[in-house]
Amino acid sequence: MTTVEQQARQFRLLTDWYLSVLEDIEPAAGRRTLSEHNNSLEWLAGHLLVTRSRNITRLGGPAQELPFLDAYVDPTLPLPGFRPFDANRIYPTLAECARVWEQVSQTFLATLEAADERVLQAELPLSGPTGGTTLEDLLVSVVLHESFHIGQMSIIRKALGYPAMYWFPRQAHA
Repeated sequence: MTTVEQQARQFRLLTDWYLSVLEDIEPAAGRRTLSEHNNSLEWLAGHLLVTRSRNITRLGGPAQELPFLDAYVDPTLPLPGFRPFDANRIYPTLAECARVWEQVSQTFLATLEAADERVLQAELPLSGPTGGTTLEDLLVSVVLHESFHIGQMSIIRKALGYPAMYWFPRQAHA
């Protein structure tokens, strides 16, 4: 199995986990935080959505139009330029994030699976916590990044009284 095939498998599961962790959450719960030191589900959902959409472009795919991009990204900041959570800011709803996530994820996975070695070995002006400066290196970090934040979202979900998200793909439970 190639690196791209392995990453695509991981990203497909993360795609489903994201949708699972947001499933049936009431809009007001999406805005809540567990403390003044935590992000809301809305911020986390949008943050992951923006990150995934940016990686489509890095893979050579079409730029994604996200009307709420400025809620998450400040172009005057150094890369990656993410704005921190602001309890006074209005973020897109979880339902909107889930809808756009499905569209963005389809494009992301298709673009990843079509990427050739030249694209994956392209040097980037940033590196992730796993090291390296190629796009392939960054994607390894992105898998961990998405897992980390979906884990946070899962904890928030349970703390708000919702049942746990599914570990296996949701269609296995249908």
